[in-house]
Amino acid sequence: MRVLLASVLALGLALGQGLVLPFRGQEGFRLAQAFAEGLKAPPPTLLALLLPDPPWRGGYDLAGGLYSPGGARLVREITGADWVLLGAEERGGLRLHLATGEGVRTGSFSSPRLAWLWLQGLGLAPPYTPLPSPKGEEARLRALAQGEDPDPLHQSALDLKAGRGAGLLEGLLPSRLLLLWQGKPPRAFQALGLLALGRKEEALKAAASLEEEGALGGIAALLLYRLAENPRWQTLAPLLAQRYPEIPYFFEEASFAAFEKGQGEEAKRALERALSLRPDYWLYWTNLGWALYLTGDLPRAIRATEKALALQPNATALYNLGLFRAIYGDYLGAKAAYDRALRLDQGDEYEAALKDLEERREPLTLFFRAYLAQRVGLEAAPLYRAFLEAHPRHPLAGRAREALRSLAEKRVTLKVHRLVLIPGDREARPFRVGEAIFPEVRLEGTPYLGKGVLTTLLYREGEKVAEASKEVSPPPLAAGLEEVAPPVTPKGEGPHTLVVRYGEAEAVLPLEIGKKSLARSLYALGLQPKDLSGRPLLTPEEALGPEGEALLLERTAEAFRRAAPLATGLELNRPLPKGPFPGKSVREALAGADLETARTFYQKVEESPELLGDQDVVNAFANWLLAEGRP
Repeated sequence: MRVLLASVLALGLALGQGLVLPFRGQEGFRLAQAFAEGLKAPPPTLLALLLPDPPWRGGYDLAGGLYSPGGARLVREITGADWVLLGAEERGGLRLHLATGEGVRTGSFSSPRLAWLWLQGLGLAPPYTPLPSPKGEEARLRALAQGEDPDPLHQSALDLKAGRGAGLLEGLLPSRLLLLWQGKPPRAFQALGLLALGRKEEALKAAASLEEEGALGGIAALLLYRLAENPRWQTLAPLLAQRYPEIPYFFEEASFAAFEKGQGEEAKRALERALSLRPDYWLYWTNLGWALYLTGDLPRAIRATEKALALQPNATALYNLGLFRAIYGDYLGAKAAYDRALRLDQGDEYEAALKDLEERREPLTLFFRAYLAQRVGLEAAPLYRAFLEAHPRHPLAGRAREALRSLAEKRVTLKVHRLVLIPGDREARPFRVGEAIFPEVRLEGTPYLGKGVLTTLLYREGEKVAEASKEVSPPPLAAGLEEVAPPVTPKGEGPHTLVVRYGEAEAVLPLEIGKKSLARSLYALGLQPKDLSGRPLLTPEEALGPEGEALLLERTAEAFRRAAPLATGLELNRPLPKGPFPGKSVREALAGADLETARTFYQKVEESPELLGDQDVVNAFANWLLAEGRP
């Protein structure tokens, strides 16, 4: 009893300005309002308007969610409150999280009255006072929390967010929270923006100083080290996990640090701690399964992985399950897991799965290494032969021989659908000098399309004049894929030959390269010249057609001349001292516009597309002349 009393006295003395957030639940706002009233705290609806998200992707999820011990700690550090109370209505009662300078306390209660007694015992709630009865309507409180029909106090919160000062909130809310909305956020918020600006050294310096600034600073420091690929994260993560045991992210990162060092037992312990805070997080169960595998506990590894899949089917867990079952000799179980993993894998997770299989020597791991390689389009025949050499009488030897026969008939085809100026746009042949030619192709492979290099080549009179390549990584089980081949640009006129190649497959197309077209150049830049009324001067077909440039120049010159009488302003009638038409006014340049006038303008637009942008050509031309003609 003396120990409890001492802690109560210490806690009561440390408490000052605090915050109650809206509780989670059907009557959460009314219930939180009652607690806030009894604790002399600001209305929780203000916090609903003003509580910011942490400055990283995932927000409070890294702490286990807003309504968690870690969430309570982060809210206290972000807002600068002396204490923060979070609550959530649960089946059969109410769960509270109280964050103070001494840490986070959590309690579950069958009724709000018992929760109030708990707060009294901690020295937070006034002794011998009942919990105030909830007042107001839940719908009205929720509306205030959304900024609807605000009273003066909540209008001040909206004004603060809009940068119009703290108003009635001064002295009511913690100064750190007010400063945050006034453009002076905690250092953790500022530091994370440094890497985005390319200021890596400053970011790392900031990370070092943030290590000691609470859980908020610790998370920011860890993220900065990770993003900058600085190895300091590996030693910092376990330290932060010990310091702030209610933050699951620190245990998550500690497990990754252990994985990096091959310490399966350490990773297992860290993940078990993380799961005690986020018991239904599929990622932690997936990684725990792998940690258990590294410790040699295959039965529990399978159970943990199956738990992960029950929560969230994912390719990594399925690849792991396939490996575990293959080690056990469970062909059907391993095949089912691998087949499902391949269907979910839209990236290159199979690479790690193949590496894991490579490190094993059980018969089924040898077989499934070939099985996976075949279905992701990698070289599989040598792997099947290696399996047959090692296990010629294995029950799966027949399947391996059948796979080898199938692979002997492997082929790849390539078909060019269109040649375009803009990927995803219309056919653009015949091309002109200086235009980027994008081939849109269909790749097909039998039985599966493998990873490879897609190459575009351009020849003139048998001599290669341009070449571009890119790597293509089809998803597992892909038999066909639509791709845009890298572009090539002809430098001269006349007959050319375009070759598109993928592996042994290629397509050859003759091309006649014509004279440069301003209309097509503007089209490729995504610019659409319009007259003064906003009507396009050319249709897409006209812009790409053989008469595109002539039509563009004619219609532009005509649009200029028609607009001349409308140029009545003093600036538009003053002679320009320099520029493309020195001595003439903008009005005179418009009135005397001819094809060369339009050509001169569009040649400048080619160099600086922003001159035209979304404007009509008349205003763009006038603005250009005025800018060029200023003394």
